[in-house]
Amino acid sequence: MTADPLLVLVWLVVAHLVADFVLQTDSIAADKVNRGRRAVRGLSLHVAGVFICLVPFIAAFGAPGLVAAVVISAAHAAIDRFKVVLTRRVEARAVLDARAANEAPPPEASLGTAWTFVPAALFALDQVAHVLVLAVVWLAWLATAPLTEPFGSAVTEVLSRWDPTAVHRAVTVALVVVALAIVNIRTASFFVATLVHPRETITGEEEPATGSPDAASTRSAWTVRVGRLQARAEGVTVGHPAHPPRPPRSTSPARVGATIGVLERLLIVAFMMTGAQAAVGFVVAAKTIARFRQLDDRHFAEYYLLGTLASVSVALGSALIASATLAAT
Repeated sequence: MTADPLLVLVWLVVAHLVADFVLQTDSIAADKVNRGRRAVRGLSLHVAGVFICLVPFIAAFGAPGLVAAVVISAAHAAIDRFKVVLTRRVEARAVLDARAANEAPPPEASLGTAWTFVPAALFALDQVAHVLVLAVVWLAWLATAPLTEPFGSAVTEVLSRWDPTAVHRAVTVALVVVALAIVNIRTASFFVATLVHPRETITGEEEPATGSPDAASTRSAWTVRVGRLQARAEGVTVGHPAHPPRPPRSTSPARVGATIGVLERLLIVAFMMTGAQAAVGFVVAAKTIARFRQLDDRHFAEYYLLGTLASVSVALGSALIASATLAAT
């Protein structure tokens, strides 16, 4: 007995999303971006979560499922580490360049002169790479693999009570809904945050640099936050005192904005999936009207438009992919 190939592929995608955005905590993500033992610990815990999510495939397919789980876990570790190293270098360099230029602290709702799109692009490419690995593994080992005897017998017993076609359809729809929820609640939030605020100074301290009695040259040490990730960077600003670190931001406005973004995406997905595409414009318009006066500020307008367009793009893209998947079942 073989499983429905499309159902297996959707199942793989959901397993990846659960491992990356549900089981992976902020502390694990922060450890991954560090060096030494913390990086090894964070990456090991995350890969363990990936493997755990793939255990059902081992039960379902036996040896092919085990090979698939090992290959996906190993590839996941390599891709994640490569992305973390590149992101850390890009963001640390952006902060150093901004500090060297004596950048004044930008307004909270702005992109800032140290803004760079590269971390968000790396985030997106990281997810694309993971999905490509899933697709290759699916084609190579799982698309036509037979189910193990115990698993196949259990499936046959369940399907004997209901219409097999209806059961496959119901399970596929449920998995697609779960995938849409994770993408638009968790994945999109991290992507938008990484895009509009690729770095944040969380803590900082200023101390005179070696050989600088008048403190005209200072050494700065600060922690850079890249989406969920953190890394420590050091730089020397010569010829002027470095700006003091920006105070930590209040979490309340950020949480309200993130919640609005989640609701916006969920509404867009609901409208797209139910054929009410015209209503998408009302969601964006309502959000824009609430911020209309603030759009006179160019810094805020750029920040707002970038975040909104990214959020809407994720919602539209995920809804279109989900619709195509359901149409193929």
